[in-house]
Amino acid sequence: MDAPASHRPFLYLDKGTPAEYGAALKHTIAQGWLEIHESGTYVKILPAGNDLFA
Repeated sequence: MDAPASHRPFLYLDKGTPAEYGAALKHTIAQGWLEIHESGTYVKILPAGNDLFA
């Protein structure tokens, strides 16, 4: 499986599963911390998530 570069640390270094990655992404979006660009190719950190990712 060839994962995009943004997924690799989670999937290969932390040994997370694709399902866990998807659940975490959905959670961060629901919390208002991230949004997915309409193209689906990248995420944007929202103001509510700034402190979490600093």
